Amino acid sequence: MGKQSIWKRIKPANVMVAVLTVVAVAYLIVQCVNSMQSNIETTPAVYVTMDESISAEGWFVRDETVAEGTSSNSVKHIVSNGEKVQDAAALAIVYEDESIMEASRRMEEIDNELSLLNSAVQSVDNYTNDNTKLDQQITREMQQLAVRGDDGMLSDAYETATELRKLALRRNASSLDVASIKSQIVALENEKKQLTGQASGRSNTISAPASGYFSEVVDGYEEILTPEKVRTMQPETFKQLTEQKVTAPTGKLGKVVSGFTWDFATVLSEENAARLSVGQKVTLKFSQISANADAEVVAINSSKESGEALVVFRSQIMNGELVSIRQQKVDIVVATHSGLRVPVSAITMNDKGETGVLILTGNTARFKYIDEKNSYKGEQYYIVPKGTTYKYLLMNDEIVIHPSGSNNLKVISS
Repeated sequence: MGKQSIWKRIKPANVMVAVLTVVAVAYLIVQCVNSMQSNIETTPAVYVTMDESISAEGWFVRDETVAEGTSSNSVKHIVSNGEKVQDAAALAIVYEDESIMEASRRMEEIDNELSLLNSAVQSVDNYTNDNTKLDQQITREMQQLAVRGDDGMLSDAYETATELRKLALRRNASSLDVASIKSQIVALENEKKQLTGQASGRSNTISAPASGYFSEVVDGYEEILTPEKVRTMQPETFKQLTEQKVTAPTGKLGKVVSGFTWDFATVLSEENAARLSVGQKVTLKFSQISANADAEVVAINSSKESGEALVVFRSQIMNGELVSIRQQKVDIVVATHSGLRVPVSAITMNDKGETGVLILTGNTARFKYIDEKNSYKGEQYYIVPKGTTYKYLLMNDEIVIHPSGSNNLKVISS
C-alpha cells in the first residue's frame, strides 16, 4: 500500500521535469567535453626540407683589371656585359667622332648585304630543283634560331638568321633577276670603297687586358678589394675599407674579371663564425641573383677586440650576373635538413622520461616517440626523422601543439 501511495503522489508533470533535467545535464556535460576538445590545437606532421643558414651582408672580391681606354658616344662595344673574353681580344672600337662610327656601321651593313647578294648569284649558277632538301635545312635553321634566341645567344642568333636568309634565296633562285643583283653588288662595293677611305686611320681598338669575363661596371674597388689582400685582413680593417667613400673613375670602358673565380667576404659574429671552418662547403643564396653558388670557406680571421670574424668564401660558379655586383645580402647555407616538421612547443616527455609528442585521434591522445638524437632544432620547429613503425611519429599524424593544456584527454602509450 505504501508504494502504491507514493506512486499516486507523483504527478506525470513532475516525472517529465525530472527527465528533462537529466537530459539537460547530460547535454551540458557533452558540450563541455566537446568544448575542451575543440580548444586543443593541432597541426599535421608534414615532410619538409629546411636550410640551416646564416644571414649576412658581404662584398664580392675578384681579380679585376680595368680596361685602358675611355668610353664615349663614339665607342662601339664588341662584347657585352658578362661575356667571356680572351686576353688581347677586342672589347670595343673608339672612333674620332660619331660620323666615323656611323660610317663603320654602314660598312658592316654593306658587308652583310654583299654576302647575301653573292650567295644569291651563286644559288642561280648552282640551281637544282631539290626544294625538299632545302625546306628541311630551312626548318632546322629556324629551330636553331628559336633556341639561340631563347638562350640569349644573340651573336649566334644573328649568324643563324643570316644563314636562313641565304637558304631562302637558294629556295627561290629560279625567280631571281641575276642582272639586277649584279648591279646592286657593284653599287655597294663602290659605296664601301668611299666609306673605307673616309674612316681609315680614324679609330683605335680597346683590347682585353686579361682572359676572363668582361664587366661594364668600374666602381673604384678594383685595386682596394683584391683576393690576396682580403684573405689576410682583420674584420676592423675590412669594415674601414668598405665604409670609406670611394669615387669610381669616370669614362672607363669597363674591366675584366680574370681567373674565372671570385671571393665573397663578410663580417660575422663570433657565434656565427664558429659554425664554419676553413675548407667547409656551403651554398650562397643571394637576394638579387637568380642562381645559387656553391662555395668553400677559405679564410676565417677572428678579432678578440671586436668579437667578430671576417669570413671569406671562394666560388668557381661564374656567370653574367656575378661579374658586376659588388655588395649583396646573402644566406649562407651550412646544412640542409629533411624530415617531419614539429613545433618546439609540441615536444613533451612521457612518464619514463622519453621524448616525443602527443597525437590526437578522436578524443584520445597517443604518445609518439621522436628520434631526438637525429633531429634538427630551429628557432620554432624541430625537423625529425620520419618514423618507420607506429610507435614513432608518422606523416600526417595530428600533433598536439600545446600538450600541457590537454590534461582532459585520455593519453595512452604508443
